[in-house]
Amino acid sequence: MGHVRVAERRSSTDNNGNVTSPRHEYYVDSTLEALAQDHSNDCLSNAVAAIALLCTLSNEHLWILDPIGAIIISLYIIFSWYSTGKEQIEQLTGKAAPSEFIDELYETAENFDPKMEVDVVRAYHFGPKFLVELEVVLPRDTLLFESHDLGMELQYEIEAREEVERCFVHIDYESRPYDEHVVSKVPELRERYRPYKSSNSAVSI
Repeated sequence: MGHVRVAERRSSTDNNGNVTSPRHEYYVDSTLEALAQDHSNDCLSNAVAAIALLCTLSNEHLWILDPIGAIIISLYIIFSWYSTGKEQIEQLTGKAAPSEFIDELYETAENFDPKMEVDVVRAYHFGPKFLVELEVVLPRDTLLFESHDLGMELQYEIEAREEVERCFVHIDYESRPYDEHVVSKVPELRERYRPYKSSNSAVSI
C-alpha cells in the first residue's frame, strides 16, 4: 500500500527555474457563500419583476410576462438552493478532497524533511473544511523526540492552510503493504500483523 495518493502530482516552474507546486484555495466560507447566493437571487427576481412591470405598462397585452417571469425565477431559485443543499450534504458526509488538493498535501509532506518519506495521504471534508491524514516513514533509528517534533512541525504546516480543519500525522519506520484500519477490524489479520508479535511470543514468565 506504499505511497498511496488520489491523483498524480502537478508541478510548475518559477522565474528562477525552480520547480514549485501550484497553490489553490479550496475553502470558501459557507455562510458568506449562502448570503451571496441569497442576495443574487433577490437581485435577479427583483430585476425580472421590474422588467415585467415595465413591459406591462408599455403594452397591457404583455401582462402574461409577469407570471411567466415569476415561474422561471421560482424554478431557478429552487434549483440553485437544491444544488447548494446537495453540496452541503456531501461535505457533511465526508466527501473526498479534490485530487489537486491531495497533490499539494503530498508535495508539502514530501519536501518537508529529507529523511521523511510519504506513504499515504488522505483528505476528506469535515464540514466545509478538510480533515487530513498523513502516514509518513522515518528511518528506523530516528529518536523518539526527533520523530515527534518532525510530526508536530508537519502538522502545524498543514493546519496553517485555511482550508484544513485538522491534520493527523502518523509516523512509521517502514511502509506497510496493508491498510492498518482494515486490519484492526479483522481478528485474523490483527493477529497476523500484530506489532511486536515475535518479541511478545518469546517472553516467558
